[in-house]
Parts: sequence; structure tokens; C-alpha cells
Amino acid sequence: MTDMHNAAAMADHFDKIQKLPNPIEGVPNFRCVPGYQVYCCGQPTVAGFENALNKVTENYPKEGPIVWINMRQEPSVYVNGNPMCARPPNKIGEYAELGNITRDMLEKDEEEFTDELKARAEANGGKLKYQDCLKTELEIEAKEVLAMKTVVNNLESKFPGLVSIGCLSATLGHLWILITI
Repeated sequence: MTDMHNAAAMADHFDKIQKLPNPIEGVPNFRCVPGYQVYCCGQPTVAGFENALNKVTENYPKEGPIVWINMRQEPSVYVNGNPMCARPPNKIGEYAELGNITRDMLEKDEEEFTDELKARAEANGGKLKYQDCLKTELEIEAKEVLAMKTVVNNLESKFPGLVSIGCLSATLGHLWILITI
């Protein structure tokens, strides 16, 4: 992607993000692909991850295989439970095609961006500066900063069949699949 020290922090959620009926708290535009056990949504909040998984497992065992595929090319970090992504500063609020990103690259960038946001907050008296998709500069007290991988790993005790895959497309047979975009 880009050097995480120079990456802008952009909030993934924005006013009126929810466009579809029957919203699930913290899971923007959750939907099922008709006729398939495939679900899609925008980047969820920390609570939204569990809400989506609870919805999927209403009629499916929590121990069953559940594959969560994150199609984001940029790293996602959770600040106080809300998702933020690392963006090139010139790509705020627009589609960011970042090229040939691999899962290993994304995981490395996610760790580096998590550390970078913690350092930025510490250098600013516990407050983190970020932007929304309209390029408005905002600031928040950063009480908790977690890599998305940590968020997903924390769910594995409640959903033992959960596997998270980032930056990958695959044919996965008869599995429940959650796709975030």
C-alpha cells in the first residue's frame, strides 16, 4: 500500500451509510446473496462482527465452518470499536485501487498501521486525528486501538469455526461465507 507512517486514517462509517432495509447494528448493508449461504456487508464495527455472526448462526451451528473474506486492500484498524482504514492521503473519500496486494502484505500493513495509530494518539495526548470520507478532519480520544486480526481472533471462542481471510477470492464449496467490502 503505502508507508504506514504517511497513511491517512479514514473512518469507514459515515452518516447514512445504511441503504438497505432490515439493518443489523454495526453491520452496514448486511445482505444475503439470494439462494446461497453467502452474506455481504460493509466494514463492521467490533460489535457488528459478532452481530453479523449471530445472525448467520441463527440456523447454522456456531462450530460450523464460517469463512469471513475481507476484500479490502487497505488495512483496517478499530479505534474504540469503530473501523478506520489506512489510505494514501490523496485517496480520501474515493475508491482506492492499490494494485497487487497480498494477504501477507495486508497483515503486515495492518500491524504497522495499528502501531502507527497508537503512536499518533500517544504523541497527541491520547487523541487521534483522522478524516471522514468527505475529508473533514476530526479527532477522537483513542481509548482502544486494535488490529482487525485481533478483533476476529477475539471471536474465535464464541465461533470456533470462524476463519478470516483477507485479500483473497476463492471457491469454497458448502460453507457460510461473510464478505466485507
